[in-house]
Amino acid sequence: MIENNIKVQPHDTDLEEAILGCVLRDNKTMNNIEAYVGNEDVWYNKKCWILYRKMSKMIKNDEDVDLITLGTSLSSGERQLIDMYWISGLNEKAPSIYNAEHYAKKLYEKYLLRKTIESTNQINELAYDSNPDVYSILGDTHNLIGDLIELRPSQGFDIDGVLDKAIDEMVTDRKQMVRSGITDIDKLSGGFTKGEISIIGGRPGHGKTTFMVNLLSRFIHQGLKVCMFNREMPNSEMIKKIICLESEKLSYGMVRNGTFGQSDIEELERAKNTVRMLYCEDKFMMFDNLKDLGKSSLQVKKFKPDVVIDDYLQLIEPPKGIEQRRLQLEKICNDYKWLAKSENCVVLLASQLNRGLEMRTGKSIIPQLSDLAESGAIEQVAENVLFVHYEWKINPKKGDVNKVNIVSRKCRYGMTGSARLWYNGDKVKYYDTEEDFNKAL
Repeated sequence: MIENNIKVQPHDTDLEEAILGCVLRDNKTMNNIEAYVGNEDVWYNKKCWILYRKMSKMIKNDEDVDLITLGTSLSSGERQLIDMYWISGLNEKAPSIYNAEHYAKKLYEKYLLRKTIESTNQINELAYDSNPDVYSILGDTHNLIGDLIELRPSQGFDIDGVLDKAIDEMVTDRKQMVRSGITDIDKLSGGFTKGEISIIGGRPGHGKTTFMVNLLSRFIHQGLKVCMFNREMPNSEMIKKIICLESEKLSYGMVRNGTFGQSDIEELERAKNTVRMLYCEDKFMMFDNLKDLGKSSLQVKKFKPDVVIDDYLQLIEPPKGIEQRRLQLEKICNDYKWLAKSENCVVLLASQLNRGLEMRTGKSIIPQLSDLAESGAIEQVAENVLFVHYEWKINPKKGDVNKVNIVSRKCRYGMTGSARLWYNGDKVKYYDTEEDFNKAL
C-alpha cells in the first residue's frame, strides 16, 4: 500500500472495525474469530486492538458485551483514546455477522504480509553483509520462511483422516519404518522410524564406520534414497569401502594399496560397475566437505532422502554463540531431530564413546548409555541407541576376532538387547549368521 508516495505496511482498518461490529451485534461470533485475531500483532490499529481485548476479556468472564457494558468498562486512560461515538458506529461497519470469520481470516492475511516484509528485510540485511557466509544465509532464509509458514492458521485436527492413515499403515505395512536389513536388529526395534534419530556408538577401531557402511549398502539394496556425510573420512576412501563391500573377492587392503592381479582388476571393474549402478545420483549422495549442520541440512532438503547417515556427530562444527560443549551437542541433536521430522527421513548419527570404557573389566566393558560422549545431550533425542561392541579389540585373549555384538541400550518402540554379527574387517562386511560368514570365506 502507498500513501502520499510513502509505503505503508499492509493493513485494513475497515476490516478491524467490521470485526468489532460483528462481536457487538452477536457476542457468539468471538468463538469463530479468536484463533485468527487473538494476537495483538494481528491488529494494526491500536484503538481497535484495545477494544477487542476488552471485549474478549468480558466474554470470557461470561459478561454481555453491548454499547452500555462496554462503555462502562473502559478505564479513564482508555476513554482518552476511545470515544463512545466511535464505538456506537461500529454496528454499521458490520454488514453481516455471518461474515465475521471471513473478515478475521482476511485481517490475518494482512498480518502475514507484514511479517513477510519483516522477514525479507532481515534477509536483505544478511545478504548485504560485507563478508557474507552464503550457505549460512541460505539456511537462515529457509528458517525464516519456515517460521512464516508456521504462522498459518491451524487447519484443525482431522481424526477421520488420521484414523484412515493409521489403519492403512497397519493393514498394508506401509509404516514409517525403514528396515536395517539385519534380521536380529530388526527383531529388536522393527527397524528405524522416519522422523527419528538413531545413534550408532563405538570406540575408534571397533567397526563403527564399517557397520554404518553395511547399513548403507542394505538401504541401497532396498531401493531407498540415502544421503551420507563423511566428517572424518574423504569420499574417495568411503568409496573404496563400498567397492569392497559390493565385491565378492576384493579386500580393503588390496583396494587401498592397489595390489591387484589380473583377475583382481577384472573383479574391480565388475565391482565398479555395480557401485555405479546401485549408488546412482538419484539414489545416493555423499559429502565430505560440509562442516556445519546448516549446509548439510540444505542438501538433505534438496535431495529428499529416506535415510541420512552422518559419520560422525562430534565432528560437526559447533553452532556460533554457544560455548559449552554439552549445549553445542544438544543444539546439534535437536536441530537434526527437527530435520528428520520436517523431511520425514531416518537420521543415523555415529558417535564416539568415552575412553573410560576400555579401562573396565568383565561384563562392565559392554557399553552403557553413560559411555556416550556428552550422553545426556545425545540420548535425550534418540529413538534408538546402538553400540558396536567389538570385544576382541579390547581383550584379544577373550574376544573372537570375527564376532561383534550390536548392543541396543535404548529402543523407543521395541526392546533392548543385543545382536551377534560376524565380522570380516578386510572385506568391510558384517554377516547376519556364522553360516553366511563361513560361506563367504
